[in-house]
Amino acid sequence: MSSPDFTGERFIPGQGGAQIAYEHLHRYRFALRWAAGQDVLDVAAGVGYGAGLLATTARRVWAVDLDAASVLYARQTYPAGNLLFLQGDATSLPVRSDSADLVIALEVLEHVENQEGLVAELARVVQRGGTVLISTPNKASYSDARNYHNPFHTREFYREEFLALLHCHFGSIQLVHQHVRAGSLILNEEATAGDAEVIAESVGGEPALDATYFLALCRIGDRLPTIPAGSAYLDTGDGFLREWEQRLQAAGIELERLNQEIEQLGAWSRELQDKLAARDQAILEFQEELARLRKELDERGRWALTLQAEIAARDASLEQVNEEHSLLRKEFDERGRWAHQLDQEIAARDARIKSAQEHLAQIEGRRMYRILRRLGLLPE
Repeated sequence: MSSPDFTGERFIPGQGGAQIAYEHLHRYRFALRWAAGQDVLDVAAGVGYGAGLLATTARRVWAVDLDAASVLYARQTYPAGNLLFLQGDATSLPVRSDSADLVIALEVLEHVENQEGLVAELARVVQRGGTVLISTPNKASYSDARNYHNPFHTREFYREEFLALLHCHFGSIQLVHQHVRAGSLILNEEATAGDAEVIAESVGGEPALDATYFLALCRIGDRLPTIPAGSAYLDTGDGFLREWEQRLQAAGIELERLNQEIEQLGAWSRELQDKLAARDQAILEFQEELARLRKELDERGRWALTLQAEIAARDASLEQVNEEHSLLRKEFDERGRWAHQLDQEIAARDARIKSAQEHLAQIEGRRMYRILRRLGLLPE
């Protein structure tokens, strides 16, 4: 069965990188000292890697998680006769009261709405004299200092808020801080060497005092178990360093790629500048041509105005000529009528003259006839 999807909130071994592995594994290794021969309850056990570790030394382990897929994966991945995975709500645990010697609730408090109810449940199921180990992010350094918001968290705690919530149900509380730090490891070849030591000091800067995570060791009564002044989780396989080396190598490759891209962009930029310069020159020439055309247009505009004035003047002259022509035609028509009337009068006069001439001719003919007869020139 494949593991559930990694979101960064539920640690899955082999996923998410070295830092998240150190944080989660160290917390379970830290709790392991109180699990030997005990009845242990792991609340919000996730995919079960922590419960599987606790089961290697505990008398029996109950592991509860809300996600059914994670519970099924854990059952198949970490089978053990003293390990039982249960699906359940952390604010209503499917476990009897006063039944567990050690109760572990790591990185679950900030995820639930009913946080007071969760702490009350942890206090209910632990035996008198038993131990409860609760971890949660320190809001001051986890979120505020990084200007970070985790969308999976309903509410995070400052130190005093966390302690106030725990004191509602537990009489004794010991708070320890968890950090992820760089360091050096010296290993002795001799198997019978003395106890391990932790040397803690700041190198090259002020020490970071604010914890990334709080771990609270709680009991109902007044006595707390002895805990070490410091606990170091060291990766002898240098997973963190290898991871950073891989990141640096990948960063170097990416940097080289970016440099090549920058060079390509530089060449493209120079080509673009040349094109822009050519376009600027073309725009300048276009502007000059536009200015010339505007000048020519202005001149043609002035010429058009002059031509319009001349046309207007000619139109005025033509109108005057038309008026004169109209007057002359009128006068011509009148003279034509007068000439026609005169022709008629002349024709009438000619007709009268002709008639008079004919009459005179008749008179003259009779007179000549009489004269000729008198003269005897005509027969009787």
